[in-house]
Amino acid sequence: MKRTNVVKLIIDKNTHEKLKELAVVTAKCWNEVNWLRMQQYKKGKRVNFAKTEKEVYEKYKHVLKVNAQQVARKNAEDWRSFFSLIEEKKEGKLPK
Repeated sequence: MKRTNVVKLIIDKNTHEKLKELAVVTAKCWNEVNWLRMQQYKKGKRVNFAKTEKEVYEKYKHVLKVNAQQVARKNAEDWRSFFSLIEEKKEGKLPK
């Protein structure tokens, strides 16, 4: 049996606004790195994970710091999963 601890975060209005702003910037970072990679994919180019990660990191590092890099890496994980599913489909391993 697993034990779950539920913690309620009680914050003031200023902290709430900062967290909200951080969430918005994180979403923008995700969308931008995803868009850059999608453009490469749609053009038939090889998706350059390192280049796109560096691009968004340089743009968002002033706000997100190392979290910009983590967002790009998590997005790369999702893209790699997408590519592996494409391979599985070609091999007929996916259910119909």
